[in-house]
Amino acid sequence: MTKDWKPAMASRSRARRLAVVLLAAACSSNARGPADSDWELLGNSSEMQHHSALDGIDRTSVARLGLAWATDMPTLDGMVGNPLVKNGVIFQSGALGRIYANDVRTGKLLWSFEPEHDFTGRSFVGYWGSRINRGVALWNDLVIASAGDCRLNAVEQMTGKLRWVAQPCDSEDAYAITAAPRVGGDLIFTGNACGDSGATRGYVDALDARTGERRWRFYTVPGDPARPQDSDLHEMTARTWGTGWYSKTKGCGSVWDAITYDPVLKQLYIGVGGPAPMNPAQRAPDAGDELFTSSVVALNAETGEYRWHFKQVPNDGWNYDASVGLMVAELPLGGTPRRVVISVPKNGFAYVLDAASGEFVSGGAYTAMNWAKGLDAKGRPVFDPAARYWQQGRGRTVVLPSPIGAHGWEAIAFSPAERLVYIPTMVIPAAIESRPESRVEVDYYYGSSGDSAWNAYGELVAWDPLSGSVRWRRRHPLPVNGGLLHTAGGLVFQGTASGELEALDAATGALLWSRPVGGSIRAAPSTVLAEGEQLILVATGSGSSAATASWLSKYSSAGRRWTQARLLAFKLDGTAAIPEDGSLTLVPEPSEPRMERALVARGRVLFEANECHACHGLSGDAVHGAIPNLLTAPPPSFEAFQSIVQDGALAVRGMPQFPLADEDVRALYAFVIESGWNAYEAQRGSEER
Repeated sequence: MTKDWKPAMASRSRARRLAVVLLAAACSSNARGPADSDWELLGNSSEMQHHSALDGIDRTSVARLGLAWATDMPTLDGMVGNPLVKNGVIFQSGALGRIYANDVRTGKLLWSFEPEHDFTGRSFVGYWGSRINRGVALWNDLVIASAGDCRLNAVEQMTGKLRWVAQPCDSEDAYAITAAPRVGGDLIFTGNACGDSGATRGYVDALDARTGERRWRFYTVPGDPARPQDSDLHEMTARTWGTGWYSKTKGCGSVWDAITYDPVLKQLYIGVGGPAPMNPAQRAPDAGDELFTSSVVALNAETGEYRWHFKQVPNDGWNYDASVGLMVAELPLGGTPRRVVISVPKNGFAYVLDAASGEFVSGGAYTAMNWAKGLDAKGRPVFDPAARYWQQGRGRTVVLPSPIGAHGWEAIAFSPAERLVYIPTMVIPAAIESRPESRVEVDYYYGSSGDSAWNAYGELVAWDPLSGSVRWRRRHPLPVNGGLLHTAGGLVFQGTASGELEALDAATGALLWSRPVGGSIRAAPSTVLAEGEQLILVATGSGSSAATASWLSKYSSAGRRWTQARLLAFKLDGTAAIPEDGSLTLVPEPSEPRMERALVARGRVLFEANECHACHGLSGDAVHGAIPNLLTAPPPSFEAFQSIVQDGALAVRGMPQFPLADEDVRALYAFVIESGWNAYEAQRGSEER
């Protein structure tokens, strides 16, 4: 279910003509000089360290930081990508693959690009992925972003005119591209997401940056074992999946985010997602490492040839994939500098690997966990049998981290001076119940199980890769917060779900500065010099361009998540007014009474089984954006609900058709009505207080 959204300009051709005039004027009035700088690459370098050498804003001067400007973006969905900056222009992308260019001095929108969309024939993953977008890549005069399905669009940085389109995957299968592309040399690197479906085979593509044509492809998992594999490598990996595995899963192994290019060793490091289905009881009983899922893999960046891999979670049953948190750094190990890969996956451990060989150098826990007791000398986990829920019968097992992970796609950062890795951390326990006979593989009970010992919260953690220990922690009341920026001024910047931008002392974790920004923050800030002044740039809003946006419906205040998508710039002695929070949308009294408890319970199961929560939130309470909140904008009647869900009345607008039985649609409707009553009565209770 989607809302209409129309660009501010009447036509794309008119928008492009205006863009040329505006951008030419901006460039002519702002000739670049030594007082200007860029942030051209995701994380500000190929190594993905999210570090800046700028130090004009430091521990002493940060108290003077104020808003320079704020601009509303023409989208209903809050953006989550790291803003890139080149030649005085800020580039961002959002839902449905829209691309935006703004003047760095004023925030003025210079142009926007909206790709064509046809939802006909898409898989559910293709529908879901159309709303997810985590940023852009810049190469020469192009800006490149996913269209949200399986296309990459390359448009001209000056005008937003389309240069080429590539389609590395097919959204009619269970594929979508949701991450920012990566750049290395004259290649664009991209993976894809399978939606944890297990219906497809994961891979990474390298595309010619000039044309979008494919140069090479690397598959992360083997193919059909009944046929010859496409390489000797996968003749080996196929033996790690156990007996009869292909009848249960095609592997998945998505590289849905983490890709890092190493310009020194000319290698590409990829973090591979976990095997699917998540429950090992539904995969081969004698499976081994199921390569290369839940692993870091190094490839020859020019050819895609396999170099090495490091397995993090054998027999992964918790969705602890490695497709997040990869960076490259130089560390003094054994008395000499050593090039290493630092991996901060979802499982709660951080790893240091030799970049040339993949050898495990060191590692350690950066957060609380109960699935493993530690790492052995080779970096393999020492499992705690109590967390293996699939071996516990029908009892619930509380697991930490939960399948959402201790760390997600949000940017980690590195301090070359302090030699610390900064990690945005989520502490969200989950009670998991294995139900092999159900369409729901695992039931999740995120947040609190009723025991205060399992309450959810967030942390910003400074982890020492030399000692494998935590240097300091700063606790947040809400678990789902933004990515990080480290500067040579000795600061770490982070935005929060509750709508503040904070600056912390990088050495101690002390809070030095904080300002409300009128919206939740999931993006990592960037920093550049513009006309001699250091700017801190950050995107705010609902965060609804991220797959985990539904968590904001549970873990943020409504006023902060129901806000206009904005781009903000801070500078020393800035005096602009901070934007206000969004207005609260009230939950109307449901049009029908609560229904039978058994029907509601069945609807709750079906809501998760059919992945309704992936778009509409955990209880239908989606964050503000193009996806409607089913509590504040409920279906007007069962007949309307049935037409949308069962008949596909809104399929052309991005709401897929679900061929469900009548009784299943009725159960889903009962759950939505029940959730509406719960929210309405909670709202009334709050008003009475």
